[in-house]
Amino acid sequence: MLTVIAVAGVLGPVGFTAHRILGRVRRFAAERARTRALRSIVDAFSRELGVGAFPVDAAGHALDAVRDTSGVGRELVGQLEVEVRRVRLGARPGEGYGGGDSGAGADTGPGVGSGPDTGVGAGPDTGVGPDVRRLLAVWASATRHGTALGRLVDRLRADLDARLTHLGHTSSALAGARLTETILLLLPFGALALGQSMGLNPAAFLVGNVLGVLLLVVGVLLGCAGALWTESLTVTVLGGVGRRAGPSPLDAARLLDLFAESLVSGLPVSVAWCVATTCGDAGVGGGETGETGTAGEAVHAGDTGDAAHRVAALLALGSGADAWEPLRDDPHLGPVARLAESGSRNGARLAEGVRAQATRLRAEAADASLAGAERVLVVVAAPLTLCFLPAFVLVGLIPLVVGFAGI
Repeated sequence: MLTVIAVAGVLGPVGFTAHRILGRVRRFAAERARTRALRSIVDAFSRELGVGAFPVDAAGHALDAVRDTSGVGRELVGQLEVEVRRVRLGARPGEGYGGGDSGAGADTGPGVGSGPDTGVGAGPDTGVGPDVRRLLAVWASATRHGTALGRLVDRLRADLDARLTHLGHTSSALAGARLTETILLLLPFGALALGQSMGLNPAAFLVGNVLGVLLLVVGVLLGCAGALWTESLTVTVLGGVGRRAGPSPLDAARLLDLFAESLVSGLPVSVAWCVATTCGDAGVGGGETGETGTAGEAVHAGDTGDAAHRVAALLALGSGADAWEPLRDDPHLGPVARLAESGSRNGARLAEGVRAQATRLRAEAADASLAGAERVLVVVAAPLTLCFLPAFVLVGLIPLVVGFAGI
């Protein structure tokens, strides 16, 4: 009976922990493969636009160039092929995915939220990732408002490169943390093997004695809790892994890119900001939040997105400089809000300042990614002290001491 309890007390926590960690590993690998595939598609799309091809023809040629990909890449190609066919038949890009620039940002400058589908990602979940919807959003904006699609696609490609760099840092940091976990979790087994080789028979004590079973179960629970805690701390330090992975300043940088290109294309400030904010996933607060994203980041992104939409509504109502007040203290969009507020009074050029802020945000994102990867081994110290070492004492050392006492 004690042996059954011991086996159940070990297999249950270990199975649950392995399921959680391996599931996260699979999701991370799928995210990385999807980002690589989309980067190849966007790169080919950018090259075709650079030689003067019409967007729909450029998209078709780009998909032909990457058609031989497999797995996630083939899925992306299939989704975008459907979109290209729809555009050839006269539809707006992204319209089928609850996106496209569905009337937002028209010349009359409608208020934000005037309809149920005001931006990419506002429609039902069709399985299309946020990066794909973002590409369709900038394509729709270029079609409707004449923004420079080539420059926006180049920016999206740069963001995908930054995301791949971040995922590379994440992979290295997670590998280091998991190697540390593995070594620490193997220490009790090493102590047990040493005891068995010396004839102390600690394994029999752990599965055949009430105290031994209690020590085994508590030690296994501590080890599993340490592994899950290490994983959670690592993901938090890295800024999230999975759908919420990546530095959050990139979301604001994408919004600012579209805002700047809308201004350069000749749109008024109120319409340009409305176009940027109604692209949903192209702006802040419109992205998806996976289970590994931190709650604080999700709340902040939602608050920032609401403030951006309030600014768009106030600008559409003709509030002028006061319309930017909701964003004045935002860490990412605040400098642009203050610049726009000043420009409405003194006529300062806005597009250059917006582009400069987007560049600074991308630099901040790169720095945050590298710093997070370097901090990972520091955060492992907490579960090491409070979980792994006590588990080693309970499962590895105490049975040895009991064996020596029996001798």
